[in-house]
Amino acid sequence: MSSQGYYKKLKELKYAEESALVKDMIQSNDWINAETIKLKSHKIVENCRRDRNKTRLDSFFLEYGLSNQEGIALMCLAESLLRIPDNQTCDDIIEEKIGGKKWLKHFNSSPSLFVNATTFGLFVAEQVVELDQSITSNPLSWIQGVTSRIGDPILREAIKKGMEILSEEFVSGVDIEKALDAFGSKTPCSFDMLGEAARTRSDVDFFYDAYENAIRKVGEKNALLSNSFHEISIKLSAIHPRYDAMKEKRVMSELLERTYQLCVQSAAQDIALTIDAEEQDRLEISLKIIEELSKRKEIKDWGGLGLAIQAYGKRAPVIVDFIDELGSQRNGLMMRLVKGAYWDQEIKIHQMKGSKDLPVFTSKSFTDLNYLATAAKISKTKNLRPYFATHNAHTLAAIMELYKGRENKFEFQRIFGMGDLTYRNAIKAYDSFPLTRVYAPVGSKKELLPYLVRRLIENGANSSFVNKYLNENFPISEVTKNPIEVALDSLDKESYLQNVPRPKNIFSDRDNSIGFDFGDIEDLKMLRSEMEKFNSNMFRACSVINGKEISPQENKVFAPFDPNKIIGNVSFLTEEDIKEIAFKESDDWRHSSHDKRTKIFKKISGRLEDEKYKFFYLLANEAGKTLKDCDAEVRESIDFINYYSVHAKRIFNDIELESPSGEKNYLRHSPKGTFLCISPWNFPMAIFIGQISAALLTGNTVIAKPAEDTSLIASEIVKVFHDCGVPQDALHLVIGGKDAGNQLTKINTLSGVAFTGSTSAAKKINLNLAESDGKIKTLIAETGGQNVMFVDSSSLKEQVIDDVVRSAFYSAGQRCSALRVVYVQEEVAEEYWGYLKEAMDELEIGDPNKASTDIGPIINQTSLDKLNLHINKLKKTHQFIEAQSNSKDGYFLNPIAFKIDDISEIDEENFGPILHFVTYKHHELDEVIEKVNSVGYGLTMGLHSRITDKAEKIFSKANIGNFYVNRDIVGAVVGVQPFGGQGLSGTGPKAGGPNYLRSFVTEKTFTDNVMATGGNIDLLNKNNK
Repeated sequence: MSSQGYYKKLKELKYAEESALVKDMIQSNDWINAETIKLKSHKIVENCRRDRNKTRLDSFFLEYGLSNQEGIALMCLAESLLRIPDNQTCDDIIEEKIGGKKWLKHFNSSPSLFVNATTFGLFVAEQVVELDQSITSNPLSWIQGVTSRIGDPILREAIKKGMEILSEEFVSGVDIEKALDAFGSKTPCSFDMLGEAARTRSDVDFFYDAYENAIRKVGEKNALLSNSFHEISIKLSAIHPRYDAMKEKRVMSELLERTYQLCVQSAAQDIALTIDAEEQDRLEISLKIIEELSKRKEIKDWGGLGLAIQAYGKRAPVIVDFIDELGSQRNGLMMRLVKGAYWDQEIKIHQMKGSKDLPVFTSKSFTDLNYLATAAKISKTKNLRPYFATHNAHTLAAIMELYKGRENKFEFQRIFGMGDLTYRNAIKAYDSFPLTRVYAPVGSKKELLPYLVRRLIENGANSSFVNKYLNENFPISEVTKNPIEVALDSLDKESYLQNVPRPKNIFSDRDNSIGFDFGDIEDLKMLRSEMEKFNSNMFRACSVINGKEISPQENKVFAPFDPNKIIGNVSFLTEEDIKEIAFKESDDWRHSSHDKRTKIFKKISGRLEDEKYKFFYLLANEAGKTLKDCDAEVRESIDFINYYSVHAKRIFNDIELESPSGEKNYLRHSPKGTFLCISPWNFPMAIFIGQISAALLTGNTVIAKPAEDTSLIASEIVKVFHDCGVPQDALHLVIGGKDAGNQLTKINTLSGVAFTGSTSAAKKINLNLAESDGKIKTLIAETGGQNVMFVDSSSLKEQVIDDVVRSAFYSAGQRCSALRVVYVQEEVAEEYWGYLKEAMDELEIGDPNKASTDIGPIINQTSLDKLNLHINKLKKTHQFIEAQSNSKDGYFLNPIAFKIDDISEIDEENFGPILHFVTYKHHELDEVIEKVNSVGYGLTMGLHSRITDKAEKIFSKANIGNFYVNRDIVGAVVGVQPFGGQGLSGTGPKAGGPNYLRSFVTEKTFTDNVMATGGNIDLLNKNNK
């Protein structure tokens, strides 16, 4: 099969229906039912339970799993404590994670001195935190008097040391030299350098240098032992800061060459090099790199090139065929088969992005089965040298059965710190046993933390490891159960569907919108082709009022990123034109049934999905949105329709109220009348559709007034609404500027206004409504924000910078929710400032039609000039860091960050990619919150911290609408994070929330005195009973 054929097959399988794949594996892998596998796996576990020489870690996890509070507390501590630089934050996290856990019940319940010593120390910590007087009756209570406060340096350092001891169980050495010394000639290893994926050029340099040094040192060591005794593993994400399918061109030039150079060096030393598996969305681009490497003549004879594949991925078997094919064109390839370490992350990623399905299996038994099915396929290849990485007794026994008599044709692998007990006792169960290699991470304590947590979670969560594995009260037959047996039960009960909802079904009462797959290279090419079809279109927008188009003089519409690109023409109405128009109110729509309205809106959501590439084009070319922002906006529009359709049905159900005997009372909702919906240019599709859908689904007539900068988008949307059945007298479209919008708010017959825009405009609208004649009118306003994020010293730097960059600079900072001010605790402020500068250097600014573009243009010249005034003012007096770009034409603004002393230095919201960076002291947090509140805005806020109590404290004190912990502060999802603020940031209720529609309806009560028509029959009948 050609390479293109394999990529096509991989595309088909990525979101393939799970049950069909599992059923096929069961039918074609009867060998897994062999009795010898059952007997051997039983023997291995039996041997392990008899083995008194358990590692410290085996004993530790036998006592502390993830099923209890104590285990979870340890995970949290291990994830953050070792990298916190200041004592106050250390004290905070120790108090929160250790205090209140019942350590004493674990004391002396383990035969391990290590576990009991750790338990004793944690028990002491609990007493110091809790100062629990009831403990005085316990012989150990004297410890309570050692210190009177949590911050005692001895206690703090003792707990840190305990975490370090725990971490040493997983890391082979702080550098490659120490790791090699630790293993010597005893155990063959595959060394990997620990750390987060690279975000910056300095990250890349650090990891690349570490890999080069490791290759050199391992080569020197192997020269004294045997060829490829020790090997190297690398992560591609560590040696490129933008390892992403959307950056394909850059990746295939820069990353490919870096990887090739490492391969050349490894080949020269005759060291095997394995490329580790990462996220499923990176699979295709990683295979393209492997494919190109396999063609390089200089390393064709070198048999040490390999890759890891993940059995939880649905595409694993096809990858085997593809890599075997590539191996036939050179001196073979290596393949490490793993089950996969990021399953929970994959689930969340693909649920959030609205994938068609999930790319991973959703039952552990399915993954175990796919592992063995893939292993069987590997066993039949001619050009692969396999490594089977597993800690599972049944899997191990099955591989041995598969390779019976060929034990020299493969290796086992285990992670350092895990599985030693299993393999030591597996050897006893066989006459001949293959080489077992150790996957050995190398790095400092600080670099190991994310890796450590993942290993701890795997250890504790794996149902056939540690707790059940070593617990003699748990039947061995359950630990070593055949995955086919478990899979059949899961298929029969469909428990896998209940445990892990498909992306479309994550909501109980509505469909989740489907997103575009930006991890698929072929899909990205298709998207570009589909969007280019609209380049020849000349879109046209004019007002449509009372069913008639009103089209005065037309004006050309230019792309904000290219002053020479004409997208279409638009006709604007003036203030004087509005004064002459009488807008009809649709009685038919008002009195139509909710079912009829919902059916129409179902058609609308279908049309939006069908025509999404047209809207991608318009969003990119009229509004300057990047492709990911286009996708998010189309999805949000559909989500609004789906969500409001469900809630409108509920709101129009009569509610029977509690009443006295002989009387019935009902509450009923009715449409208010006519709503003016004024939407902004920064979300020209989602907010526009959200507003008009809410008003229309509740039976109101709508006058839609979009922002003048994005009139073409609004016009195309209104065409869809009308085509799908919304009457033309129920939805009017007014295309005009601010003067036209201002005049519309003075219409006496309005029932209300739904507005998103500036705070000053909202106040002006409020005044116009108050001064107008007629009914008292409703104002729903969502305005701007001076949005803040707090970052303390327990935060993870890489995660913080990712979220700061996304929140402050993506969408060119043109979101109401965008980050304007970040407060960073002084102990880490300088480090984070420097890292932010490097991360900003990686941003690509330019044409939003290109997949590789991170940041598009500012919407117009006026906005750009206003932002530059603020920038030029601060540049004179403040330290700053600025991203660079080559974009000359269009309204581009390089992302910039300023160091300031206080939020009061910012006089208004600056609606662009401008960040203000403030340093604060640990004890100043309450004071800072008060200063932020005093500004008057209250839209979004974020916190990066591993201290849960701190999040609750800030949330309760801050005047905000949306609060986000350990993530970015943008991208609120309909029905998940209802959006809206308080104070200067809006009136509420929140858009995309359960109360939003109530502003569009009136409440009416109906009372019936049933006694007046012959008595209360219900009561009389009850009495007769």
